[in-house]
Amino acid sequence: MTIVPWQGRNLSHKARLLAWLLLLLPIAVILLYPIVNNYLQAASLLQRISDPKATGWLANYEVHPVDVRDTTFSFRGTPVPAHVYTPRGVSFAPGIVIIHGMHRLGIDDPRLVNSARAVAASGFFVMTPLVSGIADYRVEGESADLIGAAAGSFAQELNVPKVGILAISFSGGLSLLAASDPQFSPSIAWVASVGGYYDLAHVLRFFATGEAVRPDGSIEHMQPHEYGPLIVVYDEPQDFFAPQDVQVAHEALKLLLSENGKASEALTKTMTPADQEIMQRIYRKQRASFAPAILAEIDKRHEELATASPAGHLQSLHVPVLLLHGSDDVIIPPTEMLWLQRDIPKKYLLDALISPAISHVNFGAKVKLRDRLALVHWMALMIHEARTAGDGQGSMHLPAGVWLASVATMVH
Repeated sequence: MTIVPWQGRNLSHKARLLAWLLLLLPIAVILLYPIVNNYLQAASLLQRISDPKATGWLANYEVHPVDVRDTTFSFRGTPVPAHVYTPRGVSFAPGIVIIHGMHRLGIDDPRLVNSARAVAASGFFVMTPLVSGIADYRVEGESADLIGAAAGSFAQELNVPKVGILAISFSGGLSLLAASDPQFSPSIAWVASVGGYYDLAHVLRFFATGEAVRPDGSIEHMQPHEYGPLIVVYDEPQDFFAPQDVQVAHEALKLLLSENGKASEALTKTMTPADQEIMQRIYRKQRASFAPAILAEIDKRHEELATASPAGHLQSLHVPVLLLHGSDDVIIPPTEMLWLQRDIPKKYLLDALISPAISHVNFGAKVKLRDRLALVHWMALMIHEARTAGDGQGSMHLPAGVWLASVATMVH
């Protein structure tokens, strides 16, 4: 006879618990939705960047049609070309300036165009300014100023205080320089660097020797891509060729960098025999023969390299930073990210990831699930920073278990 009252009390307790759960569930959904949405958008964006023809629900998650227009902005009295990508039907969105890497096509490099479209399709306004020095395989301090001016111009166009910067390859170091400059930092909300450098002298030494130095003094041995020594010779042909052959050598090397080897070799036939032999060593990818001359360039161009390097300038950096580097990068070695990670003020470094999921700047399609998830996490942090920059919400930091659980089934 005592069982019925006990059941009644138990049912009453369960009912109260259920009521609390029903009350808290909408609150939990509201709180977790922005986080889960960031990861879904990150996974979708990465899929579309790595494969422009990707299909399926994830690739099409919250994707907008994109309009593209040409524009210019003024830098020291000179108009600079740029493309602007806008998601159709979106009246207001955060702004992101995407800076291209070393490629003769600059803002028309198909990989950059695809990436800019993919980012804009995720609901961002995107500008891709032409950095002429980088497009011509030169890394110089003036390009950092141009990047800063581009950020200021785009922020003004969007009528917002700040925009973010997503920088690729050598533009990563230059963008960190721009963000460290009080003249430009007020217009920069955050910087995400993919495959960037810390010290150009480190990079040139790596081109010459294959030795990448870590901050603790240890050395990682890697075979540099032949592209590296080639751009050093291209930038300073007067240090490698006779005066009468400098112009021809420069044009021949430019053709070679444009993957037009036959035209390059044909052009060298007018050069002196000694300089033709130098070009033949370049065509045969005999990097070791140029090592002494490249090391000499480090001493000769010491001040110029320091001016164009984040090394020694990061103490004045006051914007959030995300770093991403390929573990097998043989153009800018991943050890450069370790130096950046050491010197960027800890309160501003949101994430630093060395990943086998990318090479230098290209995202791989076939990678382990955990590496893919780490990449999604990095991109989700960037998306969160872009969405919340300037709204006082601060930066997103999640325990690994939370985000791994939330996206594992989405990207597998």
